[in-house]
Amino acid sequence: MITSLHQRSHLLTVEDSATPPRYVVENYRIAYVSANGREPAVRYMGNHWYYVNGETVHRLTLLEEIGRLRAMPPKQPFRRTDRNVVQRLIARLRAL
Repeated sequence: MITSLHQRSHLLTVEDSATPPRYVVENYRIAYVSANGREPAVRYMGNHWYYVNGETVHRLTLLEEIGRLRAMPPKQPFRRTDRNVVQRLIARLRAL
């Protein structure tokens, strides 16, 4: 099952109407986590409609969103050095 999902993940296109909903959901989840660094709330509602992060979206819209998310660079974790820079900036602002 996992192997077939990864084999099909790059084949998911807007024109592919034979893709089962579970592949669409899993591909969206993978793309969303890669782009945003957290899990989405996504489930199939039936008749080509999905419930995604509080919104109802059509399958074609979700497939386009998967493509957009895949094109985004992966989210980089917040590094400790970044936090130190922010803390110094806050300290400077407080001193004003």
